[in-house]
Amino acid sequence: MAWDWLTFWIVILIGLLLVGLVLTFLWFLSLNKKKNKEPSHIQLYFDENFRNILGEWDFTTRDKVKEFKKDVSKRLISVAGDIDILDKKKAKLDNRMVSLELKMKDLEGL
Repeated sequence: MAWDWLTFWIVILIGLLLVGLVLTFLWFLSLNKKKNKEPSHIQLYFDENFRNILGEWDFTTRDKVKEFKKDVSKRLISVAGDIDILDKKKAKLDNRMVSLELKMKDLEGL
């Protein structure tokens, strides 16, 4: 059997196609494994200890932030009401101060 250049290149081409086919098959297998991959040890650790980690590092959760927001809103509404009451009292005290100053001027004028 005599080997010529055409036969050599055909064998090389078929070999490269087979290698490419095997590599493509292995690539698809690796993609499938990634999709069905079980969680790693680190992921399992975080899943089990997430709440403790949040507490140790002083992180907060969305629920706590929402609760804080509601509490702050209630406090602000309460403080706004107190401010209105204090403004009214201040206006009354200012009126009393004006009347007292007028009476003092009358007394000083004697």
